[in-house]
Amino acid sequence: MSSSLYQVLIFFFFYTAARAPYREGDIMLGGLFNVHQQPENPGSQCGEINLRGLGRTQAMIFAIERINNSTSLLSNFSLGYDIRDYCENVSKAAELVYKLLTVDSCVKFKQNNTGKNAIISLVGPDESRTAMVIGGFLQMLNFSSISGTTTSAELSSPTYNHLHRTAPSDTFLATAMVDLVTHFNWSYIAIVGLDDSYGRNGVWAVVSESTSRKDSFCIALTEFIRPESLNLSSFNIVKKLKQMQNIKVVILWLYEYFQRNFFAEVHRQNLTGRVWILSADFFRYKYQRKDILESSIAFQHHNFGNFGFKEHLKDILVKKRNNKSFSEWSDGANEIWHTLASKKCVNGQIEQCSEDLIEEIYSSYIPYTIDAVYALAHAINISTRDFSRNNFNTNPDKSPAVNDFDLQKLLRRVNFDGLTGKIKFDRFGDRGSAHYDIVIFKDVHKENVKSFKKVLVGEWESSIENKTALIFHEDLHWNTPSGRPPISECSELCPPGTRQSATSPCCWQCFPCLGGTISPSAGSKTCTECPNGTMSNQAKTECVALPSANINYDTASGILILAFAALGVVVTILCLFALSRFWNSPIIKASNRELSLVLLLTILSLLSLAVINVFKTTDAICKVIYPLRYVTYSLCLSVVLVKVLLISSAFQTPIVDSLIINSLPKKAQVAIVIAFLVPLLAVLLPWLLLDPPYNMQHINPKRYTFNECKAYSSLVGILLFRPEVNDLSHLRAEVTQFSFGSSGVRVNSG
Repeated sequence: MSSSLYQVLIFFFFYTAARAPYREGDIMLGGLFNVHQQPENPGSQCGEINLRGLGRTQAMIFAIERINNSTSLLSNFSLGYDIRDYCENVSKAAELVYKLLTVDSCVKFKQNNTGKNAIISLVGPDESRTAMVIGGFLQMLNFSSISGTTTSAELSSPTYNHLHRTAPSDTFLATAMVDLVTHFNWSYIAIVGLDDSYGRNGVWAVVSESTSRKDSFCIALTEFIRPESLNLSSFNIVKKLKQMQNIKVVILWLYEYFQRNFFAEVHRQNLTGRVWILSADFFRYKYQRKDILESSIAFQHHNFGNFGFKEHLKDILVKKRNNKSFSEWSDGANEIWHTLASKKCVNGQIEQCSEDLIEEIYSSYIPYTIDAVYALAHAINISTRDFSRNNFNTNPDKSPAVNDFDLQKLLRRVNFDGLTGKIKFDRFGDRGSAHYDIVIFKDVHKENVKSFKKVLVGEWESSIENKTALIFHEDLHWNTPSGRPPISECSELCPPGTRQSATSPCCWQCFPCLGGTISPSAGSKTCTECPNGTMSNQAKTECVALPSANINYDTASGILILAFAALGVVVTILCLFALSRFWNSPIIKASNRELSLVLLLTILSLLSLAVINVFKTTDAICKVIYPLRYVTYSLCLSVVLVKVLLISSAFQTPIVDSLIINSLPKKAQVAIVIAFLVPLLAVLLPWLLLDPPYNMQHINPKRYTFNECKAYSSLVGILLFRPEVNDLSHLRAEVTQFSFGSSGVRVNSG
């Protein structure tokens, strides 16, 4: 659509709005909308035309016309309207409200001093900050207002109980936004809000909802745009966002004029690569660029289907000028249509031109504005029913006076199915449910024409069970190399073996774990000390056992011992084989073959002790090694002694001076061996039963461990195993040494 034609169509709508802000009726409703934008020049009263505000103005007129044509609602009364434009100026809005409602101090009189019917209620305003300012007038004059666009959570309080709204509170929208951020696992975001009731309370609602979910994500930057220094605030905030490269997701709690201004600054500073989550309905403006808005997401109120409003707008643009429905605007119709014809926007072209303009005028707040008008109509209808019921018998022809309408109480009784669902107000004038559509901005191809538009991709709806549902109708295609959602985090999680050290509430640095500490998983905030007897591995990801200082079978020393022991076993087995092979030979018999067999078996036992010693000691091994060692040594010595005595008797060689053994019978030989074993067993058996040997591990922290078989662990073992301890001082030292050893201090072997 050409720029000149675009301006003509805008002029036509402005012309109709300017020519039809007032219509007389039995019951008058006031309207307060932004038909113009806030002026950029401080000296000007109004700026450019606001198509969305114009659309809401037409929505109020559309709703009143439908009610006046209805036979089921206020059939005996006609509604009129007096609509004012405050150009997004709060001071001007307060002035207009004062004039609309007081009418030279003749509030709610049937006829004011201008001869017009007085206004009984107000539809509007458009913004929450304006609603808060006029709330004082409403409370002072006991006047009710209803809006389809004010959403600030701050209005949900007794202070503003004269303000009603059909649009849901921003508390719902904050929950929806947190659900969205959590859904895509964004952990590092920023929020930019307007420094007014709408922006502050919206941002606070997001922060509160995020906090209640316990670290669902981190809000790294919270900034507010000051309306009185709009350009400077926007410049500084965009500059900060440009410097914080890791913030890829930004929630914008702005609307209309402020949103346009902010994106103009984004365009000027060329800030790209961000996902913008918009809280307010977005519309076309001259700085719309694909590289800024692509992959961004906006929440808008749910599209509740076709209810005739767009056709109503199209009728104004397309229908012929002699249509009776538009006779009130016929004064300028010829000029408008001649201008359209001169621009060659006729027939099929006028259809396309009008559709584009209607899309810019229409917003998701339109059905809520219509429901606001219908809510007032239902409240008035309740009053007329009550009046008819109370006065039918006494004066059936009497009509209710305007001052009989106490809309503050009547609106509490309203309960009907509107365009946006069930309309019923709580004690704060709010409705208790919300339904949002989720849209993205992408290229759309239609009839070989490529355009960048918003596309519906999902929705969010609250339920009466206080449960929420985030539903996507299709997969989102992101403008990233992987096609997956962009990552928005301060930095990647610290790998295992390191810890996260916070540098800000939302950011961290990674430091390696020191000493004997580990962090087994990514993202650990602390390093864990390894238990006693272990140390951290090289990667600091797990605790491993300290190296053992004992000779082990897999070390060089252990292998050498096993080799010699194996050689000894082989030689001993060969000797056993020879002994058995020549068992009855004279030489074997002469050397006392039984003692030789016992001696060889004892040697095998000694070799087995060497093998056992290269394995890790346990309590069971200690219980075997100690008694086996003493028994083996005793047998070996007793057998060797008998052998020596036999040799001495055979060669008549004295063992000591003047002691010659002439003969040593077998019984004497056995008696000598038993004489060696019996005293030993007399000590070993009580020792093993009452205080057996046990394994003790000595730990040199961060270096090595050493396992030792301790002969005893109590005083009983000391008395049995160390009979030479006979004086009290020595015994006391032994007991003290045992006590410290059992408490974990290294004990020297006995």
